[in-house]
Amino acid sequence: MKRTNPLKRNLRISILAAASVIMLMQPTGNVFAAGDSSASAAFEPQLTGSFAGALLAAQSAANQDDLTNAIAYFRRALQFSPDDISTNDQLFIALAFNGDLEGAAAQSEKISGGPRLEPLSNLVNGLNALNHGDYDQAVEHFKAYDGSDLDTLISALLEAWALAGDGKTDQALSNLDALSGPPWYALFKNYNSGAIAAFAGETDRARGYFNNAVVDREGGATSPDTMLRTAIALATLEQQAGNQRKALDSISVAETYGINDAILNPLREKIEAGEPLSGQVGSAVDGASGVLFQLASALSQGGGDDIIALYLSLANTLTPDEPDILYLRGTLAIRDQDPERALNYFSQIGPDAPQYRLAELQRGLVLADLDRLEEAETQLETLVAEMPNDRRGYLALSAVYSGQQKFEDMARVLDEAVEMIGPVPAREDWSIFYRRGIAYERLKEWEKAEPNFKKALELYPNQPQVLNYLGYSWIDQGMHLDEGLDLIQQAVDQNPDDGYIVDSLGWAYYRLGRFPDAVAELERAAQLDTADPTINDHLGDAYWQVGRKLEAIYQWNKALALEPPEEDVATIEDKIANGLPEESDDASSLAEAPEGDGNPDAGSTP
Repeated sequence: MKRTNPLKRNLRISILAAASVIMLMQPTGNVFAAGDSSASAAFEPQLTGSFAGALLAAQSAANQDDLTNAIAYFRRALQFSPDDISTNDQLFIALAFNGDLEGAAAQSEKISGGPRLEPLSNLVNGLNALNHGDYDQAVEHFKAYDGSDLDTLISALLEAWALAGDGKTDQALSNLDALSGPPWYALFKNYNSGAIAAFAGETDRARGYFNNAVVDREGGATSPDTMLRTAIALATLEQQAGNQRKALDSISVAETYGINDAILNPLREKIEAGEPLSGQVGSAVDGASGVLFQLASALSQGGGDDIIALYLSLANTLTPDEPDILYLRGTLAIRDQDPERALNYFSQIGPDAPQYRLAELQRGLVLADLDRLEEAETQLETLVAEMPNDRRGYLALSAVYSGQQKFEDMARVLDEAVEMIGPVPAREDWSIFYRRGIAYERLKEWEKAEPNFKKALELYPNQPQVLNYLGYSWIDQGMHLDEGLDLIQQAVDQNPDDGYIVDSLGWAYYRLGRFPDAVAELERAAQLDTADPTINDHLGDAYWQVGRKLEAIYQWNKALALEPPEEDVATIEDKIANGLPEESDDASSLAEAPEGDGNPDAGSTP
């Protein structure tokens, strides 16, 4: 009986996971996100006949990120009970998260207030006042928006932009210079101070702040998007001063922070062609929007989902066409597994934006996730043809083919990528070779697959995904058993909390007939990833081999309930009904196999 290959999950490279290859950031999803979902579009608030019914519908819509309908139902509930404090509070929060500054500011007069809602009230009222040019009122609200280190920074930056809008540049910059706080404040202070000085036409002063920002290595790691804005702003300033070389150097500095060259290359081309960059902030409202975006972007690298959603929604309201906000919202929607919303955001990014190509690549992946496969293939094939030296296009297109198990097309595309790379690949090309190895392994052409895995490790030694895949492939084929187990163990040592990799180690022990060791590792994998059917299936097999047959049947039933791949269902059902044979043909054969004597095609299942 053939066992399910635990690497099968990795072979169908997820469309959504592949999207991370071309992201500038690595954002996370959120629960109460500002959204444009139509999940509750069929609801009709005015037909709801009771306070309780309207409130329940509102909360249900909010839980589905459908804030448009949530707001409509909260308003309907308040028609029955206008003074209900909890409902007024919930409506205010929904309006704020939906980016409705006018509505939230008006609703803030009806909320309970106190330490729970006052900060949010001051934020939306300050932004609303700024948006209407009422700078004194904006400053008053921003001053009151204080508390945590993050709140203190945002308060100071927004207040500075309100002062700048009122023509009080010196006061704005003096306040920011005096602001003390954690080291990570520095980049945000320097960038915004430079942007305020440039907004006021004080070029030398702006240059000084920007130069301080671009050498902030710690800050650049904290917020690559803010560093990108800094580099573009400095390049714009130098270009306007006639210093083309310095403008290009500013873009090159951004490259040292790992910022995506799909964004940087169009900027270089503009500078070299003498086309003006647009990296300066044009208004106090734009500056305030930028503050919210910068902090949301930095937070997106490590959590804080709700606050990210709030900041981006408010920023998007202030500057609806800002491409970096739209791009980050799109990537957040991907992480929220909301491809329709992601497609909407990416589609709004115009061809003149630095993020345009990345957005188009993401659009191709999202189209595939929506099963619009022909459109996705056409989109990505076109992007590869338009820019054949961009590795991301090949990776994105190969991911779409992989998701359809069109491994011949996947291999073809990655062959083209390797040909484009030439004889001297760079470190970042490891993923091209890794994925080409996967394509040929799935085509059962191990003689072509193995050199690609080894090349990937040569370019990126100890890369855990490659170690795991190559190590397991060797063991699964009965070859290089000790070395294969060592590779998997190295992968586990680097990622001890990765359930997939720990599962590979446990299954490798199983294939070697070391069943007690297999049980220990597979139990750990099942704890790390409780919802993976393959891990539970493997744990059931291991339990059976050590005589824990009731537990084995439980695990197989759990695997079946977790909806495994369709081709595995019959096998799992058979095990539930009949158990495993007394002598499982692949559970013990490798334990006695001599090193390197295995058939390269043995034991591998598609």
